[in-house]
Amino acid sequence: MGEGALIAVRAALMLDLALLLGLPLFWWVMGRAGRAAMIAWLAVGGLLLSAFWLIASTAAMTGTTVLAPDWASVAVLLTMTPIGPVLAVRACALLLSLLLALAGRVRLAIVPAALAAATLAWTGHAGATEGLGGTLHRAADVAHIWAAAAWIGALAALLHAALRLRSGHDPRPVATMLARFALMGTLVVATLVVSGAVNLVMIAGLAELLALLGSRYGWLLAAKLGLFALMLGLAAANRWRLTRALERGGDGALVHLRRSLLVETSAAVAIIGLVAWLGTLDPMA
Repeated sequence: MGEGALIAVRAALMLDLALLLGLPLFWWVMGRAGRAAMIAWLAVGGLLLSAFWLIASTAAMTGTTVLAPDWASVAVLLTMTPIGPVLAVRACALLLSLLLALAGRVRLAIVPAALAAATLAWTGHAGATEGLGGTLHRAADVAHIWAAAAWIGALAALLHAALRLRSGHDPRPVATMLARFALMGTLVVATLVVSGAVNLVMIAGLAELLALLGSRYGWLLAAKLGLFALMLGLAAANRWRLTRALERGGDGALVHLRRSLLVETSAAVAIIGLVAWLGTLDPMA
């Protein structure tokens, strides 16, 4: 139960921080004001989920349950391990995001949101890598996190726009959003591929890559890559086929776009769940 709770909380926290960064980033690229209330709620959610993650991590380490945590062990993690400073930085970044959102400065909230998301790199495999290799690993992981957040935020915003558009209404504004995201999407995919390759080599090593095929880590990683390939295919279809159909008008293209975005978003959520699980495993076990 402890490991399952940890994976669930990790996944929820990753999704929350991805949306906290990705949504205002997408709104900025689109030239939109954005929704301050949503950013405020995501910042609060990040604070609460970080606290739950600390409790779940302690439970997994000590063999206790999240319902009856060992508070002495929680205190040790906070005061005698790197987790304490990481959570302190994240809490400050989330509080600043909250304050900026409450002040209506959604675009400025991108900066502390990016810092909050970056702290995830210090709570996974990258955080355990030492020396110069560790610095490279964490830098690649941060780039991977930021790129993933940009894609997830864009998916959430595009799906919301597509679902809100009523039958018979002009779908071209949604087509414009898809077209304007094209360049950013290309940069996101390139960053994910390069940083993902660096992360894989840093975690497993070049000599041990084939050994991953026989491990649970390797199978989960293969599932993640398969879902990533599915997302790439759907994104390409959205850009080059459905966007053009939407520009010509018609409800049929909108229906297909909604289905495509729903599948792509579901794949993204599944990937986050797999990443949360992978972060608890020994790659060579």
